[in-house]
Amino acid sequence: MARGYTVNGPSATGTANKTAVTLIGSTSVRIRLFEFTVGLTTAPNSTDQQLEFGVGRWTTSAGTAGSSPTPLAIDPGDVAAVATAGITHSAEPTYASTYLMDQAMNQRAMFRWVAVPGFEFVNPATATTGLGLKNIAIAATSVITGTMMFLE
Repeated sequence: MARGYTVNGPSATGTANKTAVTLIGSTSVRIRLFEFTVGLTTAPNSTDQQLEFGVGRWTTSAGTAGSSPTPLAIDPGDVAAVATAGITHSAEPTYASTYLMDQAMNQRAMFRWVAVPGFEFVNPATATTGLGLKNIAIAATSVITGTMMFLE
């Protein structure tokens, strides 16, 4: 039976496109992202900005995370996750040329995605690869926060 884990965290502040959360795979496990949420923690501004965010596979470089939280087991009886995580990136991972999901939303909203069982976003069992949640475009200074739930 698969084990489930969760990781959450914010992006770095600013108008640059920044990754909030990465899941870092290994050669012994395939990460299966089955749910994520994203929202903004910064107060809405007078121009009521739109945000575009993406979930993508990254390859060769995980970037530089500001912190490396331990994925939390959804079932407290499960063993520790093999995959690791990073949050609040100051240097970006090297993403593939297209995103698994590219979505726009208003800064006053939040977004939740849940996979149809069997159709999760899957990462190959390869070292130095993973999945990331990042803001792709926003005009105002912002901080996105996201939660990624995954199976191993």
